[in-house]
Amino acid sequence: MSDTLMRQWQMLRLIPRQPSKISTSELMQGLADEGFETTPRTLQRDLVRVSSIYPLLCDDRDKPFGWSWSKDANVHEVPGIDSDTALAFYLAEKHLEPLLPRTTIKRLEPHFRRAEEVLDQADANKGNPAWRNKVRVLHRGPGLHNPSVDADVQSAIYDALLRNRRLDVEYHPRGVGEAKQYELNPLGLVLKDGLFYLVCSMWDYPDIRLLTLHRMNKAAAMDIPCTVPDEFDLDDYIASGELDFAIGGEIKLKARISSQIATHLAERPLHKDQQLTECDDSSYLLESTAIDTNELRWWLLGFGSNIEVLAPDDLREEFKQIANKMSGIYSEP
Repeated sequence: MSDTLMRQWQMLRLIPRQPSKISTSELMQGLADEGFETTPRTLQRDLVRVSSIYPLLCDDRDKPFGWSWSKDANVHEVPGIDSDTALAFYLAEKHLEPLLPRTTIKRLEPHFRRAEEVLDQADANKGNPAWRNKVRVLHRGPGLHNPSVDADVQSAIYDALLRNRRLDVEYHPRGVGEAKQYELNPLGLVLKDGLFYLVCSMWDYPDIRLLTLHRMNKAAAMDIPCTVPDEFDLDDYIASGELDFAIGGEIKLKARISSQIATHLAERPLHKDQQLTECDDSSYLLESTAIDTNELRWWLLGFGSNIEVLAPDDLREEFKQIANKMSGIYSEP
């Protein structure tokens, strides 16, 4: 009896959700791979028996016939999903959805709905409002609307990344009138501030490029293996500052900052070697290693007059010119 139960449970795990399906021969092979030898007659009897209890469907329109779970079937778990697991599914739906292929999202949809039910029930039993109505994640800066990405383009890019294949892409570079055709080696996908960046190289060139997905009009995975530049590592590439729009390498930043900014940087240091020294006028001297990027400049400028850049000299001169230009603009009536 226990062997029969285990076999039937494994069989249920092998059956996909609509619109996918699995044939009886594939089911037999899958069961055999898990150590459950059976016959076509026994398997058919199992399928008929469990389909009277669970929402299983047999597609007999075309051969080979196939079995699947109803697309609206509830998720059945042994053991049942607990509140911690439900919380993980809820957060994954809210914050990982942009990075997941749409086919994956569709397959996980029943798990997401089940997670909501578990969280709501857990709070209802305690007489509390739903936990998912109490937590939010916000991003710094104004709420800019993110550009839309073509669903077919995103699907093709995910497919190429998963199968390590090249991409044939029609891309519209910024400031260029017409779209251009590129053959890309997709190396990684990065979501930053609501924008998708494809880290890639072109044809057989080793140079690493960044292309935004929303500027891609068309994309198709090719039957050509992706060429990866020697010693490329996505984390090393990100750490180099390229996604912060690097201008140069490391610099030794020195600046006079207000006490409010000093409090902020004491909690979230700019670098592990950061030093803050209090000055006589209650301001602070900031000394820290930093990557020379455009984002560093935007961040520094965002503090306005609460920061005075002292070094390096070329960065101070650049900020002086910006300040003079802004002064001229705002002095006009």
